[in-house]
Amino acid sequence: MDFKNLKVFVTIVQKQSFSHAAESLFVTQPTISKLIRQLEEEIGVPLFHKGDAGRKREAQLTYMGEQIYQHALVILNEQQRMFETVAQVRALKQGKLTIGLPPLGSVLLSTLIAQFHKQYPNIELSFFEVGANGIEDAILKKQIDVGIILGHLKPVLSGIQIMDSPLCLLSRKESQWRNRNKVSLIELKEESFLLYADTFTLNNMIIQASNYVGFEPNVVCKSSQWDFIAKMVESNVGIALLPKIYCDQLDHDKYNVSVLENPNLNWTLNMAWNTTVAMSPSTRAWLEIIEDNKDQIHF
Repeated sequence: MDFKNLKVFVTIVQKQSFSHAAESLFVTQPTISKLIRQLEEEIGVPLFHKGDAGRKREAQLTYMGEQIYQHALVILNEQQRMFETVAQVRALKQGKLTIGLPPLGSVLLSTLIAQFHKQYPNIELSFFEVGANGIEDAILKKQIDVGIILGHLKPVLSGIQIMDSPLCLLSRKESQWRNRNKVSLIELKEESFLLYADTFTLNNMIIQASNYVGFEPNVVCKSSQWDFIAKMVESNVGIALLPKIYCDQLDHDKYNVSVLENPNLNWTLNMAWNTTVAMSPSTRAWLEIIEDNKDQIHF
């Protein structure tokens, strides 16, 4: 049903005149009459009574016209509310943004998240907190707006790089790796590994790299908690491969940090989104904050 025809119909009723409605809508009276005929043909009933001898229209509603008028008011009101909602969302005065954050990501982005909330206080923020594998799946399934992904992006995804930190060997201060600035991955084949939950892309990266150089890691513990893994290293449960940016935050009186080489592995993070989905104003605003404040992405 044409909203224009409904608006003409409602205006005639409110003005109680075809000619006054035409003046109000800046159209000719024959145009008004034509649009009403189209509406009546579509609905299948007359909306207005005819004048004497049926020669002239009156702005007096038939019984069915009165019923249709009440429905028309509701429809046009909902149309107006729809346009107002669109305007509010475009102006970032309402809306929702769902961000996928791996365990470490929320710490890295806490400053920018606070800035986004301060700048757009009426946007509801929601966080999807799992490993990067789970975040990538959620983006591909169009369940979240944006999220942090580790490594290369799949063809339908695009992203902004927010971190590129080399992986390092984290070991106890008194271990055999003491004072080693660099360590080759193959040298760790006899070590006990502390790895991450299976939903972590970093987990797969480490296992695949170990297989590539010729060994299967001896995994003694898996956790999604970076701090817990560091504590297990301190307690001599095993060694861990962690991003340098994280290792730099630890007490170097307790740990030894060696850059991993042969191969060099990097913890490369992208704030990614699905290019097959129309980008919402809130998503665009978030990405602009990311682009303009990369220097604030840190611990």
